[in-house]
Amino acid sequence: MSRAIELFARMHEVRSVTADERGRQTLTGDVILAVFGKVQHKMPLGMDLLMAKYVHDAPAANRIIDVMATWLNDESLKRKDLAIALSCVALDVFCDKPVASQNRQLAALWRKYSDQAKRSNRLIKGWLVKTKQLQRNIDGCKTKAAEERLLSAINEFEALIIKERRRIDEYAQSQSLKSSICPRCNGTGSILNTGECPSCGGRGLFVPSVDNIRQHLRHIGLGRVSDKLWERELKPWFEKCLGNLYVESSSVVSLLSDELHKEQAN
Repeated sequence: MSRAIELFARMHEVRSVTADERGRQTLTGDVILAVFGKVQHKMPLGMDLLMAKYVHDAPAANRIIDVMATWLNDESLKRKDLAIALSCVALDVFCDKPVASQNRQLAALWRKYSDQAKRSNRLIKGWLVKTKQLQRNIDGCKTKAAEERLLSAINEFEALIIKERRRIDEYAQSQSLKSSICPRCNGTGSILNTGECPSCGGRGLFVPSVDNIRQHLRHIGLGRVSDKLWERELKPWFEKCLGNLYVESSSVVSLLSDELHKEQAN
C-alpha cells in the first residue's frame, strides 16, 4: 500500500492524521485534507474509487456506477442491461469483493478457519462432551424427577449447540460477502510451517475467473449467457470497465503522491 493510500485510509479513522518523518511532524491533518480536497476536485471518479475500495463508502460506489452507466452511451451493445450488471461486477472485483459464485467457498472457509469459528467449535465441543456425560448419567437415575432434570439439562445444551451453529453460519455468510481475502491464510498466501495456502493456491485472495463472472449473472437472476454474446460483447465490456477503474485509481494515487510530496518539500 502506497503512502498516499495509507494516509487516505487513516484520514477516515477517528484519530487525526499527520505524516511524520524522523519523528518530526512535517504534514498536518489540515494540509493533508487540503491536498485530498484538491485532488477530489481534479479527479472525482478516482477519489470515489479510493473511497469505495478502502473506506467501503456506499455513496461513492453509487456515484461510480452512475459514471460507468454513461460509458454505455458510446457503446453499440445489444444487451445493455447485462452490460450494466457487469459494470457493477467490475466494481466489486476492483474493490476485492467476491462475486456470487465464490460466496459458498468463502463462507465454508470462514465457517472453518476464522477466529469466530474456532471459538464456536470450542464451545460446541464442550457442550457435546457435557451432553454425553449427562446421557450416560441417565441410566443411573433412581427417580423420574432426577431423569427429567438431566433431560432438561441435555435439551438446554442441545439448544445452545443449535444456536451457536446458526450464529457461526450467519457470520460466515456475512463475511463471505465483504471481501475476497482468504480466511485461512488471512491474505498472506501461506500458512506457518506448511507453506503455500491450499485454499487460495498461495494467492491470498480469490480472484474471480471468467467462468466466475458468467456464473455470477446466473446467480443474480439474469440467466445463462451464450458463448457468442459473451465473447463478442460482454467479456470485452467487462475487461474495459475493469481496466478503466484500475487506470483511474492508479492515476489518482500518483497525483496524490505528487501533491503530498510537494507539500512535504515546502
